[in-house]
Parts: sequence; C-alpha cells; structure tokens
Amino acid sequence: MIVPEPDRAHIRKAVSDRGLDLEELREDERAATWRVTVVVDGDGGVSLDTLAALSTELDPLAEQWGGADRPVTLEVTSRGVDAPLVERRHWRRAHGRQVDIEYTDGATGPARGRVGEIDETAGTVRIVSKAGRGINVGSVALDDVASAVIRVEFRPAPQDEIDLLQEPGQTGSGVREGEDR
Repeated sequence: MIVPEPDRAHIRKAVSDRGLDLEELREDERAATWRVTVVVDGDGGVSLDTLAALSTELDPLAEQWGGADRPVTLEVTSRGVDAPLVERRHWRRAHGRQVDIEYTDGATGPARGRVGEIDETAGTVRIVSKAGRGINVGSVALDDVASAVIRVEFRPAPQDEIDLLQEPGQTGSGVREGEDR
C-alpha cells in the first residue's frame, strides 16, 4: 500500500470539502515510479481548476509516500466520459445523456437510450429510446443493467427526446410510457 490510512482520510476529506465524491483511489507499485490516481466526480462535473487545486493540496502528502529511492506520481482526475454508470449517482449525473446499455441474463430493454429521472424508491431509471421511426419511453430496473456507458454525441440532443425526459407517465403527443409514436 502506497497511501497510509491517515492520508487516505485526508484525501476523502479534501474531496468531500469540495462537494465531490471520491470514486476511486488507485495505487500502482509495479513500475520504478509508483503511481497514485485519485478519481473524483461531482453533480456539476469537475472543473480543471478544482482538479488543480485538489492536486496542489494533496501533493505534499504524495511527496512523503515513496521516499528518495521511490518517486511517486500523483494524478488527480475525473471519472471520464467512458466510465461505466455503476452507482445511482452516476445515472443521476448522466441525465439527458445518451447511453449504451447491456442487460443481465434474462433482462431486456433498449440497447441505447437517453437517461431521464431516477425513481430511487423503485430502483428504476426513465429511458427515452428510438423505436423504429418513433420514440419509446419506459423505465429500466437498475438491477437489470449489467453495464452502461455514456455515448459521446457531437450534436445537441433532439428536443423531442429532451422534452420526454421531463414528463413522468406521459411521453407527449398523447403517447404513454412503453408505447411508440
């Protein structure tokens, strides 16, 4: 272990003081230069200025970890767009984004859709997806999702899909959940 427990506590506090979540603390001792990666995320994303400030705060700790004979490289980063949606907060933060979804054995649903509201009580997420020439709106049980990753889009989301994300129980134009337009 590169990072001692008291320093781990300091990292957790420094991250939470900025309103962020510590997603992962990775340690790699395999190379001549050890590497510690602090991965953070937040509801509003994470700015480069925030990452730089956090890195500056943690750097004095990192300088003590390896010693003179074993340098340590500290990296402070965000989850990245290609990180899987694992926790409910990841789904919440992906609201309005298009995702590719794979399901657990026996579960079915759209392979690609736009993320809507999460129903914490039911453990479901609202998904707006293409269905032939129409649009389908439905709920997907988060327990049925084996993996989901945000799909990078290079143009704004279609307004009709965005509108449907906001209307629980109704998809607009009289189309109800589970129906195609």
